[in-house]
Amino acid sequence: MLEAADRLKSQCQSQLELTLNLCNLGLGCCERLTEINGQSARALLTQAGTDGQSWLRGDATGLMVGTSRTVLDHWGSMLACYTDLQRQVLAGLAKK
Repeated sequence: MLEAADRLKSQCQSQLELTLNLCNLGLGCCERLTEINGQSARALLTQAGTDGQSWLRGDATGLMVGTSRTVLDHWGSMLACYTDLQRQVLAGLAKK
């Protein structure tokens, strides 16, 4: 009976550690996404300030190119973050 209780305790402890590790991975990803979003927002604000006058004069080329570049960089960074999270989660699950 004591042996079964110890085994159950060990399994529960292992599951709790796995859950903690997965939660920490998720929080790390959220922190990275917050940084990515902040960088993109700053880049877009800078772009609007730089090319805003051109836009008002009817030349939207600079604004469109700069904004598109920022959006693609943002998308690429987010995709890399999600891919890294998935890789880490799968690695964590494989250990258990």
